[in-house]
Amino acid sequence: MIESLTEMVKERPESLKRSKENGSKVVGYFCSYIPEELIAAAGMIPIRLVSGSSPEAMLVGEQYVKPYSCPYVRSCIGNMANSNSYYELLDAVCVACTCDGMKNLQEYWKRYFDVPVYTVGVPQTSNRFRTRQQAIDYFTGELKELKQSLEELSGRKITDKRLRETARFYNLVRSRMRRLYEYTRTESFLISWREVFKISHAGFLLDRTQFLQEITKMAETLKSAKGIAEKRDSKPRLAIYGSVMSLEDTKVLDLVENAGGKIVGDALCTGAKFWRKDVALDGPLMDGLVERYLHNIPCAYMTDTTMRLNYVVARARESNAQGLIYYTLKSCDTFRSEVRIFEETLQKELGIPTLLIETEYSPADIGTTRTKIEAFLEMLEGV
Repeated sequence: MIESLTEMVKERPESLKRSKENGSKVVGYFCSYIPEELIAAAGMIPIRLVSGSSPEAMLVGEQYVKPYSCPYVRSCIGNMANSNSYYELLDAVCVACTCDGMKNLQEYWKRYFDVPVYTVGVPQTSNRFRTRQQAIDYFTGELKELKQSLEELSGRKITDKRLRETARFYNLVRSRMRRLYEYTRTESFLISWREVFKISHAGFLLDRTQFLQEITKMAETLKSAKGIAEKRDSKPRLAIYGSVMSLEDTKVLDLVENAGGKIVGDALCTGAKFWRKDVALDGPLMDGLVERYLHNIPCAYMTDTTMRLNYVVARARESNAQGLIYYTLKSCDTFRSEVRIFEETLQKELGIPTLLIETEYSPADIGTTRTKIEAFLEMLEGV
């Protein structure tokens, strides 16, 4: 089933082209603070731009931004300049103005590429008990403005009924993904974390109805197969947390596996964190969207480090991790600045060490990264 899903991802650009020929519009977004529900409720196709991270795209992006800026931002700009298979199909992009890289990306996009850009400002406080009312009102206003822009692009009104139906559908998708993640935490190992992480990426790219059908079948298959899986292995178990990790960004994951380790849980915005919270349907839908997207586990660009710490500790504990990989893209100061706090907290709360891996999409640092990972795993096996 996972191989079938992988094939669907490969064929997705051609499927999108056919949809566009039939009059559909494709709207891309980068950050998890953009509600897919609004795009879908406007009758358009949402695509999270998690594909295309490569050294070649980074080099092209360096013609627009500094070579020591965020690799993901460089890659996104490079893909647009190079007409990557997904990027060339975009009718618009939505940019959440979070970190400096995202702010710069939307400026360059407006200046150099003939694709509409809809920006969404995001407050820096996400704790529902601390966020000031004016910040909530501000984010609500930003989502309403996005809603209006999407309506103008699609020529279709986003009614309350349509938005509620869409939110209910997306809640179902999220609940199915959470179920798959739960299977990675069992002793029976019916499905690996790496496989579920691939599924997560597929969920950002595929037709969402088709994706829901596929993951529902997977969940049913896993449920019926309970108790017949292989015995637990003795590989060192790791959790991973940090910067955005895209579809092709597998360097660290491959090195861990090749060195004899096993990643068993994550707290990434392209992984478990994205699927963890639903939209409340028992009140005004815009309020439900604000609650779901603003009051999720905050990105490192936001305040409330304690919320991030608690979430990462919980993920590491429930996956029985023996260590944490703190993954950060080079020049991602928002994540890099917190590594010491996470090291101290994980050691104190769970007694597990943390390994900082700071990298980009280039293969140039494979040797040094491999050495760090191998030494870390040897230390865990010696404990």
